[in-house]
Amino acid sequence: MNKRKRQIITAARALFIEKGFVDASINDIISAAKISKGTFYNHFSSKNECLIAILDEGREEASNRRHELLYGKDPTDLEVLTQQVAVLMYVNREHNLIQIFESVFHSRDNELKKIILNYHLQELEWLANRLVQVFGEEVSPISYECAVQTLGMINLSIRAVLIADYKYINREAIVRVALRNISVIIPVMLESKEILISTEMINTIQNVANYKTVDKGTVIEQLTGFKKGLSKNETAEGLEYVEFLLEELQREKPKLFIIESLLTPFRKAFVETEHAEEARDIANSLWRYVKIERPSERCGN
Repeated sequence: MNKRKRQIITAARALFIEKGFVDASINDIISAAKISKGTFYNHFSSKNECLIAILDEGREEASNRRHELLYGKDPTDLEVLTQQVAVLMYVNREHNLIQIFESVFHSRDNELKKIILNYHLQELEWLANRLVQVFGEEVSPISYECAVQTLGMINLSIRAVLIADYKYINREAIVRVALRNISVIIPVMLESKEILISTEMINTIQNVANYKTVDKGTVIEQLTGFKKGLSKNETAEGLEYVEFLLEELQREKPKLFIIESLLTPFRKAFVETEHAEEARDIANSLWRYVKIERPSERCGN
């Protein structure tokens, strides 16, 4: 993502939090970002598209952290899943997305509601797929129902804590209890064979929750462009990681385990630099590429 687009997103996010999405205008964004109207429309066709970019940024951040949490760990470990689920809550708080969600919720714009729905459906699909990894293929027919119930327990528990005006919310504890409860419920659901969320409903969710796909050519192009924007004195360590990744990707059959081992140090090499966000986006693309190339791991983001 280029600097100008990042500048627009940063200004828009601050305005959506301060004024609310509905009341913040494109002119407000243009003024806050100190750009021309033409520059805004070079990057976004509408305010809604700008909102999508903000939500995507939060989701990309959560996805990246989730991949890093799982890397080298047992995918069936319930504690790993606990940490992964909690990540999105922390990202939403860090990016102040809760205020934006609330602002959009009160809008009468159906297109906006579809944007938020898609965001939540992607989380539902990710969790359903991870529950299959944790509890086994036998839960596939009820995985979406389990995901709905798990997220319902988590969200209502958080709301109860907030209503009680507790100063500190232990998000991991809330997630841990919800996952423990669903692990007890699963055998009962499997035995009863009573399913509320049908196959047709699952297919609809999967069709609506669209994910970006990546291929080797795309990530090579991203890394090549990223490298051009780096100076040799700026971050020698980061530049080395970029070159290692490019070298491996350009092989006829890249070694996926090598790429995976480089992604976390690559991202961390650019933390607190002007390239941090772009490095995060590239790392996330590479995690997706590895997942696509390794069929056994194709289980959402």
